[in-house]
Amino acid sequence: MDQDLETRLRNLERAPRCGAPTRAGKACQRPAIHGRRRCRLHGGLSPGAPRGMKNGNFRNGNWTVSAIEERRWLRSLVQLFATTG
Repeated sequence: MDQDLETRLRNLERAPRCGAPTRAGKACQRPAIHGRRRCRLHGGLSPGAPRGMKNGNFRNGNWTVSAIEERRWLRSLVQLFATTG
């Protein structure tokens, strides 16, 4: 049993570290969640809100991916005309 504990501790020491800034201004240094760059306290467990129909917010289309891309395109046109004219 002790050998199993020692093996687990060695694996934990080699785990990638979080690196999120703490209140003291230093990196967190807690072990990151497997497959992620942050620990469980700094968002490693949170995958974010679901996309599309799974989210359940269907009121309008102002924040769909296509609407955001269209606004970026229009903004780039406005900036282009502002610099040339």
